[in-house]
Formats: sequence, structure tokens, C-alpha cells
Amino acid sequence: MIRAIHIEDEPRNIELLETLVNTNCPEVRLEGHASNIKDALVLISNKKPQLVYLDIELNQGNAFELLEKIKELGTFDFTVIFITAFNNYAVKAFRYNAVDYLLKPISIEELKEATSRAVEKIKKIQGNENILDAIKQLKINTGQQKVGFPVSHGVLFVHADEIVRCEAKGAYTCIYLSNGKNILTQKNLKQIERLLPEPGFLRVHNSWTINTRYLKKYYRGKNSYMEMEDGSTIPVSLRKKGNFLDLLNEDDKDGTEQE
Repeated sequence: MIRAIHIEDEPRNIELLETLVNTNCPEVRLEGHASNIKDALVLISNKKPQLVYLDIELNQGNAFELLEKIKELGTFDFTVIFITAFNNYAVKAFRYNAVDYLLKPISIEELKEATSRAVEKIKKIQGNENILDAIKQLKINTGQQKVGFPVSHGVLFVHADEIVRCEAKGAYTCIYLSNGKNILTQKNLKQIERLLPEPGFLRVHNSWTINTRYLKKYYRGKNSYMEMEDGSTIPVSLRKKGNFLDLLNEDDKDGTEQE
């Protein structure tokens, strides 16, 4: 059974979707709803849904503001079906890896089709979780020499020493390699971190994990950052700065920065 929640600010629409899902989508179980961004963040944290039916216009904000906050927290690991009375959000909605975009009033057939696609995608993700467990075991058995990343066509293996940095891209992660190539993997940064060997890789920002062997220079100050050997610059967030400075065995005397 797929765990789902509904983010919507109209009580009548909440009741309607619950009835439609319960009647027409037997593989999905609705486990709660919220009507604003604050309550939605709590609900997502508590329920850890696999699927979110998300209305775009909410009390005190909109769906895109909610998803940006979730991305900042590194917990964007669910599938989204957008629901709205307006069709001018479609392009922006699909930038957030939406499975579908339903217009109100909701068509039963469109709801069934969208939910079916979401369920298929989630089952594929669950299959990849088993792959991740196997990859993790492989990493242990091979002395952490190689790391396997789930990609669209299977699993791609690279030497850990080839990885320069990893960047969060919503529900995906972009892996930058020392040869200038990059890999877009179908897991968020938190999940990818579990595959990386320790020590050597360090989370320095909500959006960034680095391979410390490629660190070239650290710039102190209010908005501290680091330069990598591939020429990229990576911000160091306030919450992560302590771990980074512990690695360097020094204090930052030039003040604190805003994340």
C-alpha cells in the first residue's frame, strides 16, 4: 500500500479527493492532510509519505514555496501529483518532477491514470532501494573502492576517488567526477551520502557534499566558501561549518555567515 497525504486548503476538496482515492485508487492509502505550509512540513516529517497530492494555491503561500523549503531540508523523497484550478502553472510544476498535473474539477479517469503512474514510479523506487542495499554491501566487501549509483538505465559504478563533489537536485543528486563528467542519479543527497566511504566525504551545505581530497582552498568570512581543484566554489553553511573546521583543526575568526 502506498502512503499518501493531501495538501489542500478547501475542506470540501479534501473530502472529495479522499472519497475519489478511496473508491478508485485501491493501492493508495491517504494518511492525512494539511492546509498550509507550516502544517504540511510537520505532516510530511511525521508521515514520510511516498505520494503527495498537492494543491498549488495554499493558505499563506503556495506549493512551490513548500517544495523549496523541503528541498532545503533535504527531505524531498516523495512523488507529487499537482492539483489546481489554473492551468498556467503546468511548466513550473513539472520542474519539480511532478508525475501529473490535474485541473479542478478533478476527472475520475485522470485521477486514476495519474495515481497509477505515481504508483508505478514509487514501486520502481522501492526496487532501487533493494539495489542500494546490495550496493552498500558491495561497498563493504570491496573495501569501499567503488561506489554504485542508480541511474535511469541501471547502476553505474565509479571509483570513490573519482568523485569530486555531490550536489542536491531536489529528489536527484548530481555527481561531479574528476574527469569533468557528471552523473545524475535517482536518489537524493542524503541517500547518496550513505553510499560514500568515510572518512573522505563531508557534508558542508544542505546542497553539497565534497570529497576532501579535492579541496584546494578555504575562504573565511561572513559568507565562507571553499574552492575545489576542478575550479568550482562550494558554500559552507553555518550549521555545517563546525564539522568542516574540526576537519581543519582551526577556528574561523572572521565571523559567521548566513546560510
